[in-house]
Amino acid sequence: MKQKITTFIVACVALCCVQSAMAWGSWGHHIAAYIAEKHLTPEANAKCQHYLKQNLPHFSSWQDYWRHSDPFKEISFWHSSYVNKKFDVIGYKGDETRDAAYQVNRIIKEMEKGKYKQMSDSLVAVNLKLLIHMVGDMHCPSHIVYTKDFGMASYSIKVKGKKCGRHKFWDASPQYMHPKWKADRFVKAYDTYSPKEIKKICKGNPYKWSVQNANNILKTASYWERGAEFTKLSKEQRKNIDETLHEQLAFAGYRLASVLNKIFSK
Repeated sequence: MKQKITTFIVACVALCCVQSAMAWGSWGHHIAAYIAEKHLTPEANAKCQHYLKQNLPHFSSWQDYWRHSDPFKEISFWHSSYVNKKFDVIGYKGDETRDAAYQVNRIIKEMEKGKYKQMSDSLVAVNLKLLIHMVGDMHCPSHIVYTKDFGMASYSIKVKGKKCGRHKFWDASPQYMHPKWKADRFVKAYDTYSPKEIKKICKGNPYKWSVQNANNILKTASYWERGAEFTKLSKEQRKNIDETLHEQLAFAGYRLASVLNKIFSK
């Protein structure tokens, strides 16, 4: 498996220059990346600018773009964190390497303590793009994947009469909740935690974060009845959804910043 990951990274490096002029993304990833950028140390911000030649949101959905292209299909298994009923992070079908928490932790270990200086600039850039996306994905309610015991997969909702699966709903939930908001409005509304709170939020490692996210996201099953109409949800139900968005997007941004600050602390 290590050889497979190495082969994938080499392929990414080869195409790094080709994709750098492209831009795409979803609101959720952009918001988390904008929040992260606000909390970078000056050194980490300078290093990110040096390697990426763009701001963090520019590459927030880079991984989604390449996931369906050979030889990048392996990263399709890196978008989610797989948590079982015992709250163990187990990876896709028991393969621990096919898990966002594993891959985020791997990249941190390979780059921290100045080890990134031994990598080529293009390899550092690829790793940063992966981190920007995967830390965001780990916090999305549709990207913590449970065993069937949780019964979450079929927890759908309707939007203007059309069935919308739980996964699709949460992926697009910022637009559903606040269709007129721009990115800066989301950041102003969600980046509200104190430095003391942020320090506590960022404690632990990617595995601990996945377990915390799983606990947080399980409660979303009580937000609406199966097949409920989104436009008819009560103010309390919509408030619950928005509070989850607030917490998960803010946590994603703070933790991404903490990861990058740690990597570029030396």
